[in-house]
Amino acid sequence: MMRLRLTFLVLLLLLIGLWLISLPAGALTAGFWAARNTLIYCTGILAIGLMSAGVILAARPVQIEDALGGLDKFYRLHRWFGLTGALLAVAHWLLEILPRWMVRQGWLERPPRPPAGTQPVVALDLFRGLRGTAATLGEWSLYLLLILVVLALWRRFPYRYFFATHRLMAPVYLVLVFHAVILMPPDYWGAPIGILVALLMAGGSAAAGASLFRRIGQSRRAIGHIESLIYHSDNAVLDVGIRLETAWPSHHAGQFAFVNFGGVEGAHPFTISSAWHRDGRLTFSIKGLGDYTRALPEQLFIGQAVTIEGPYGRFDFRGERSRQIWIGGGIGITPFIARLQALAADDRDGPVDLIYSTNAPAEAFIENIRQLADKAGVRFHLLVTKRDGLLTLDRLAEMVPEWKEAEIWFCGPLGFGHALRDAMTARGLPATYFHQELFDMR
Repeated sequence: MMRLRLTFLVLLLLLIGLWLISLPAGALTAGFWAARNTLIYCTGILAIGLMSAGVILAARPVQIEDALGGLDKFYRLHRWFGLTGALLAVAHWLLEILPRWMVRQGWLERPPRPPAGTQPVVALDLFRGLRGTAATLGEWSLYLLLILVVLALWRRFPYRYFFATHRLMAPVYLVLVFHAVILMPPDYWGAPIGILVALLMAGGSAAAGASLFRRIGQSRRAIGHIESLIYHSDNAVLDVGIRLETAWPSHHAGQFAFVNFGGVEGAHPFTISSAWHRDGRLTFSIKGLGDYTRALPEQLFIGQAVTIEGPYGRFDFRGERSRQIWIGGGIGITPFIARLQALAADDRDGPVDLIYSTNAPAEAFIENIRQLADKAGVRFHLLVTKRDGLLTLDRLAEMVPEWKEAEIWFCGPLGFGHALRDAMTARGLPATYFHQELFDMR
């Protein structure tokens, strides 16, 4: 999380800093109306710059996964950029309309118009005739953008509708780029801030185009069919075995992929719960948590065509310490199942403890994990919350007294993970040794 916050702050401060050094002298001290115009440009530049960064991240650029800790991490950064950009766009709009409204109310005096012939002449103003159109389109695009942001943040909004409406972000963004290009003062383009914003808008426009033409992730897609289906009714987990028919680049245990079973829902992200054995087979263990996943056991069938896009993520168990503790909460056990399979065929330095916390124990499901743990040489601890209560740091310390010497890998409910991380870091565990899958794509 620290590098996500740092990345967010670096870009925000870079935009602000370059804007400040690009200002003409006295731009903020020339009176209310001049300062207001300057701030209108500031908020607009910050808004389109941050939105552009968010759109670029939405295109899943795997080249920066290592730098940001995985796709699950920079999707969170994508939301921060998008939401902050939308709020700045609102501030940009308010700076434009509120002073004019205050003039109509008689609370402000209208600024005097410069005498005819005294306005500065812009040598090259190719877009003068488009300014009115750009202003109108920008305003209406902002209204639509705010609606789309609210729908994206509304957790009860069904995923299939979220998936469809979120695609509208690309054309809305391109209209806002048009608005920015037409209305940005010509002097800005040759200044440092103009160069950076131009680069961001170019990258964002390319990403938005990839979204419009369904090109995002295309080079990482593989085609296959369902080979097996095993449903564990005790914990509502469906194991979907897939046989791939096209090339797969292999994956590390703990990574995930977008799986499209067809239909209107589109692709959903699921953790791969099998190690890669170069045999063209993948397994996904899918928990029935929402309407879509609960319906899968009745909708899927052997032989059904499937499209897989991936792999993504950096929850890959590579760390500095050989001693590791794995904590799986509920369906968060899936990356550890894949890792157990990998370890069963590979040697590992250092002891590993796997703690599985569940409120819906399924005997066959748990027995499979137990057997894999035995083969991999991993100590397995089962915690049934209805019987044993919640996993706390004190209870974990009883199971693994050497926990401060270990590297922690956690996958499960976000609140559960945050509570454990805060407790561990408060007692001396460096935050860099607590790895948490932030599996939240909306």
